Amino acid sequence: MPDLGLDVSVSRALLGLADLAINDHLAYYLSPQFLGGQVTWNRQQATSPFVDGAVTTYRTRGMVTEQLGVEVLGDTPGELDGNLAVLLAAFVQDSFHLAVAIGAQSWEYLCEAADYQVAWSGPRFIARQLQVLFGVPRQPVPVAGAF
Repeated sequence: MPDLGLDVSVSRALLGLADLAINDHLAYYLSPQFLGGQVTWNRQQATSPFVDGAVTTYRTRGMVTEQLGVEVLGDTPGELDGNLAVLLAAFVQDSFHLAVAIGAQSWEYLCEAADYQVAWSGPRFIARQLQVLFGVPRQPVPVAGAF
């Protein structure tokens, strides 16, 4: 089976910085919680007390919340803290692009400031590693890619 590369980056234009690679395996790598948000429709429906069912008069896709886990690495506690600060600054921008490339296929999503949780534990800290779980609100239609 061929080995497909997975590249993920977060734009940092609002910070005046270059895109941040979050699967470089040096400072960051993705944990198993990676994308898969559900697209739901906001529907306006017409009903009648004399007719069964309803008829959708219009519908739009609502915002999607993607679950995204990132493992943060650092050789020292100070480097670990610095890498965490850089990652959080990227994900709490008012808006940013999340770009995903798997092999030759790529997608890009317009996202908004993410909710997050930092998993601190003794074994992780001893290993100089933290996990950050993000809830990333994104537009339902990608900027690039099929879904």
